Amino acid sequence: MKKTKEEVMKGIEKKLEKGIQEIFASEQMKEYLAFLSNFRQYSFNNTVLIFSQMPTATLVKGYHEWKKLGRYPKKGSKAIKILAPLITKKKDKETDEEKSIIYGFRYVNVFDVQQTEGEPLPEPPVKTLEGEKDVTKELYSDLENLIDIPIYHEDTKPANGYYHIIDKYIALDHDLSHNQEVKTLVHEYAHHLLHGQGATFEQEEHRIKEAQAEGVAYVVLHHYGIDTGEYSFGYIASWSKDPHIMKKIGTDIIKTSQTILTQLEERKDKRRESVGA
Repeated sequence: MKKTKEEVMKGIEKKLEKGIQEIFASEQMKEYLAFLSNFRQYSFNNTVLIFSQMPTATLVKGYHEWKKLGRYPKKGSKAIKILAPLITKKKDKETDEEKSIIYGFRYVNVFDVQQTEGEPLPEPPVKTLEGEKDVTKELYSDLENLIDIPIYHEDTKPANGYYHIIDKYIALDHDLSHNQEVKTLVHEYAHHLLHGQGATFEQEEHRIKEAQAEGVAYVVLHHYGIDTGEYSFGYIASWSKDPHIMKKIGTDIIKTSQTILTQLEERKDKRRESVGA
């Protein structure tokens, strides 16, 4: 008996969830999560500030915090400026207890991991996709034609690409394999649909955004017979830091995946009609 589209999608979602759970059980992931625990989460405003100055930033700390990890900013590195609260102590008139009060903000300098050097860091269990499938070129072409914002190829290392939320464009690294390129394109397009200005999840925290976008990429490419698990499972795990992430965002992933797959099918139908005309 042929499965319905909903049953097929549910099966892909389960496979994604299982893969992420298995990654969390690995020693490599445990070591990487212990490293990530050193990084505090930044506010939405500071996330925007970081992105506007360095779209490829991933792990950000101040000079002294990096020093504790045995790493230092490379010579000539330009600091990223974020806002830090100015805090004072004030006694509560009713309880006579001292409370911390924010009375303003100041700019402080931080550096992304790619701007530092020194002691080696644990690596996330993420393996870049290699090779090319017959469907890859056609899929990339269809995506390129349906995506409503510019797509540029440039040096985005160490990231494979990024979505510029302010200027509304997608950048892909120019050295990617065809499989990695199309996977990254779907990932960044998912950011555009889910996290662009005015989108439903625009102000969601960064780790959830990354998990959502990579989940969509996994589902869409799995539909076309391209298994990105060796990349996607580790990517989602390292960003989300939550083994139960799929229970929180599974519905968002499937809904957005179906939107993209419907757009791709409509694109193919138009192409068939033009050939038959």
